[in-house]
Amino acid sequence: MGNPPKENRFFDQARETMDWEKRKVKLNKNFLETFHHAFRYSKAYREIFDSAGIEMSDIKGMEDIERLPILRMDDLVERQKKDFPFGGFETADPEKIRRIYINPGLIWQPGEWDYQDTSWAEALCGVGFGIGDRIVNTFNYHMWPLAFMLDKSVKMIGATVIPTGVGNTLMQVKIMQMLKVNGFMGTPSFVMTLAQRAEAMGLDLRKDFSLETALVGAEMLPESLRTRIENMLEMTVRQGYGTVFLGCIGYECQHMTGLHVPDNIIVEVVDPNTGRQVKSGATGEIVATNFNTSYPMIRMATGDLSMLTKESCPCGRTGLILKKILGRIDQATKVRGTFVHPWQADEVISQYSEVFKYQVVITRKTHKDIMTFVVELKEEITQPGILQARIERDIKDMLTVKGVVRIVPRGTIPDLHKKIEDRRGWD
Repeated sequence: MGNPPKENRFFDQARETMDWEKRKVKLNKNFLETFHHAFRYSKAYREIFDSAGIEMSDIKGMEDIERLPILRMDDLVERQKKDFPFGGFETADPEKIRRIYINPGLIWQPGEWDYQDTSWAEALCGVGFGIGDRIVNTFNYHMWPLAFMLDKSVKMIGATVIPTGVGNTLMQVKIMQMLKVNGFMGTPSFVMTLAQRAEAMGLDLRKDFSLETALVGAEMLPESLRTRIENMLEMTVRQGYGTVFLGCIGYECQHMTGLHVPDNIIVEVVDPNTGRQVKSGATGEIVATNFNTSYPMIRMATGDLSMLTKESCPCGRTGLILKKILGRIDQATKVRGTFVHPWQADEVISQYSEVFKYQVVITRKTHKDIMTFVVELKEEITQPGILQARIERDIKDMLTVKGVVRIVPRGTIPDLHKKIEDRRGWD
């Protein structure tokens, strides 16, 4: 039996189109099971809940979720430093940890023995993938978990994955052409890079390729870039939104009414100062709770701003919808799909006593991010090029993202400056 039309593809149609009040019953059950499991088996959560004066019996359902403290990435990192490697958030036995992922900044994450999260599988169907598709996965398989999550999710929907990872554009173009790949997973800028490489090779993007659908993520997707990719390749480009610790938080369907929240995650939009939920349609910070039985994340803050609404979509899904990502509440930002935090930049620069002051400036040129470390020195040095090269090497090694260093005269960087300044413009 063939695939239904793209706009009618679901991972679990009965569940995803069920009346919202009925769906909430299952979400409530999953939430309580996750909360009780974390309370019993996670050292970190027991300490967090004890400090907040919360007993297990105090939380009776999702209506009480606002009573729980917000978990921020800085908190997780600090706990990992004190309680190595996972910070005490883990609930699985050590022998049931299949992989240990290493996120940028040496942030550790256990991978459960059997991957059961269906949020990305739901997203894959939502954007238009189906049984029998051949999908190239260009996310990085090295150390980070996202590529593995998507790899497993492709299997869940009955499609075939080609695990290319990043880089080697010549080989990737040949693979996509020879295998008649019809699906793409990766960053939007990398789709464009591959298209430009194919053109440089003299290929006809419409005749020599079979691409039909792309799930892109880890970067902002300006409408101008989406339109350019879709026109060049005659394909559909839809975006997914998530984090490696939470899974998929939202995804677009064919109708692009917003980001559909998957069935097995709880998403809130809150006032970042109080942790209280804002009214439907109001702007706030995205906070999510997943149901991971090995490394549960309860009310984890993403730092991203959006609006959460309950409105109908022609696709028939009945869950909540996040409107587009509106920005960040902090100075952390994504560069080429990787988060860069102020404390990570500090770790790079702290190794160089020659540096008086620095600022990270993010710009964008032809749909590619450029990260520049603007550096003032305490005094002039005879070979600044050597220092630049050393810092650039450490930026790549420690942040896993390429950056350039520009040495400027003293007084160039203003006082009270942002440590990371994002000067990119988006449609």
